[in-house]
Amino acid sequence: MKAEEFVKILNSVKKIVFSINDVTKILYKDSNYCKVFLNRLEKRKLIVKLERNKYVLPSQDPLLVASSIIFPCYISFISAYYFYNITTQIPKTIFVFSKKQRKDLLYEGVRIKFVKFSPQRFFGYKRENLNGKTIFIAEIEKAILDSIFLPQYTSIHETWLALKEGEIKEERIIEYTKRMNSNALAKRLGYLLELNGIDIYSKIKDMIDKNYVKLNPLKARKGEKK
Repeated sequence: MKAEEFVKILNSVKKIVFSINDVTKILYKDSNYCKVFLNRLEKRKLIVKLERNKYVLPSQDPLLVASSIIFPCYISFISAYYFYNITTQIPKTIFVFSKKQRKDLLYEGVRIKFVKFSPQRFFGYKRENLNGKTIFIAEIEKAILDSIFLPQYTSIHETWLALKEGEIKEERIIEYTKRMNSNALAKRLGYLLELNGIDIYSKIKDMIDKNYVKLNPLKARKGEKK
């Protein structure tokens, strides 16, 4: 099979990231032949090697690539804000939640960073269509909670804007907050929602104690407690 014909086949299928095993099924050849074939395509820049035994076509949407490297996974943080058009920032890093820690990858100048999440907090994501293909991405409410829970990856200001601009379902964000089971998360969320004129204290008061929690734990402690 000619290289151009092979690339055309890959463009026609929904699969974004493919392996040598996938190629053997297309070419009806053994793995050794397919390795040589893929190596030639890589040298001609017809495909991009992401990591060992994982390849992708060039000029794909990085969100699609990031969502297809490992299963299960989902895109979250400011990367999800970008997908939902509730941020003006164009992320140079795509954040992917997975149950296993993995090394960062680089695809056409975009860094794909994997963040390990415990199984208990691995929920609140869905399938979406992007350019006719499937992407796994956090629901808006879960992306916001993920960002508040791990604020080192997305600024508190961006999350406040997301709460302001996004179509947030109050019942869902409260339910997910309880499932996340984090006092610090509940306090930060309550404060940010209050800034937007929404009071959920009565619904999450069982998660609130008198301990002081910094809104942004990355900043030095200063000023008086309120």
